[in-house]
Amino acid sequence: MNRLIKTIFLAGMLIASAPMANALTGSWRGELVLGPNKLPLVFNFSEDEKGGTQCTFDSPNQGAKGIPTMVLYCSADSVLVACSQIGASYGGRIADDSITGIFSQGGYSFPLILRPETPIDERRPQTPRPPYPYATIDTAFTAPDGAVMSATLTLPADVVNGKRVPAVVMVTGSGPQNRDEELFEHKPFAVIADYLARNGIASLRYDDRGTAKSGGDFASATIYTFKDDAMAAVGLLRSLPEVEGVGVIGHSEGGTIAFMLGAEDVPDFIISLGGMAVSGKETILSQNAHSLARAGITGAEQENCLRLLGLVFEEMADQYQRGVSQPVDVDSIAKSEGIVVNPALMTSLRASQGSRSDWYDAFLGLDARRYLERTKCPVLAVNGGKDTQVSPANLDVVKALVPGAQTRLLPELNHLLQHATTGEPSEYAEIRETIAPEVLAAITAFIKGL
Repeated sequence: MNRLIKTIFLAGMLIASAPMANALTGSWRGELVLGPNKLPLVFNFSEDEKGGTQCTFDSPNQGAKGIPTMVLYCSADSVLVACSQIGASYGGRIADDSITGIFSQGGYSFPLILRPETPIDERRPQTPRPPYPYATIDTAFTAPDGAVMSATLTLPADVVNGKRVPAVVMVTGSGPQNRDEELFEHKPFAVIADYLARNGIASLRYDDRGTAKSGGDFASATIYTFKDDAMAAVGLLRSLPEVEGVGVIGHSEGGTIAFMLGAEDVPDFIISLGGMAVSGKETILSQNAHSLARAGITGAEQENCLRLLGLVFEEMADQYQRGVSQPVDVDSIAKSEGIVVNPALMTSLRASQGSRSDWYDAFLGLDARRYLERTKCPVLAVNGGKDTQVSPANLDVVKALVPGAQTRLLPELNHLLQHATTGEPSEYAEIRETIAPEVLAAITAFIKGL
């Protein structure tokens, strides 16, 4: 799920800029290589009113943009900037098409070559840009607990002529996300809304509670809270005279929420994009099995790790059901069951008990099957064959439990439904495509075929 994509590189703000005599201009991007992962960094240089150099700093994958930084030195052929609050610095030699240097932090140094930034239009070519041949309206609705959710309503041109149109509510994946489900500069929900509007279908997308312009508290919310938020969004669409038929498009965790709503007969149809159709425990164990295999942990050693993880997860889910939350004694479970695992895993499991959340415990105990079994409305479920976060095998569960459900397995796509090479999350930011055109076409054809 998107919540599992984490980096800890940025720990604080950078210090204010200081002008220098030689101006360096433009945005320059490079990638830190951190083991199997790459972290893009962007330095935005500009000239101040005195002809000196000033700078801001972006870490796009972490959603950090426009952070002030201090330019310690800038000449015609070299530059040095410092980030005192995170103990980092970057210095490099300037050429016409690159800045070659070293990024240092916490006693470690990494080579970092910066090159002129490619315009966002080229990096993310599918992101919609005005003028639009449809209407976009800022609006809001109130969740059952009183939180005011900020949203964008997109209405196709057909409604101007008095025609009623189908509409969808879009529900994001796990983790705090804005209404565009923005991740790594990709805006998949904006792309979907644009495509649907151009094909006569309205949509409502909203910022997650406690995120961007929406009220409410994200940290204390669970999947059940997010389900109630989505139900309120459906209610807003049903109140509009322009709308005839309301569905839910959910991505990842949002796909599971769509089925939760379907079990309560809330939407007229459901579209699940990479949605979980099994239990949270099974999904997280599958993700861990994949990670262990990538780390070279296989066979009996992997089986022992997953067995212990499963027992710990069961205790966490049981605690949530009983309304308590206390650290699970991992060592006692391992000892009583005779399980011996990698010491690093034991350390990680012990540490994880100090960062538990209601969301995680509730998610572990949720079994989506019981919602699928009660879903009667039309369903389209789409998964990428290279999805490493929610197994494509979830489509088999949808097919088995929802009579008449349409399922689409697209072999070359990842969890974000991009054409991918490996499907690993480390690729997400490097891919120019935001969402595969065949997914957009499948969504539209399904809705128009109802």
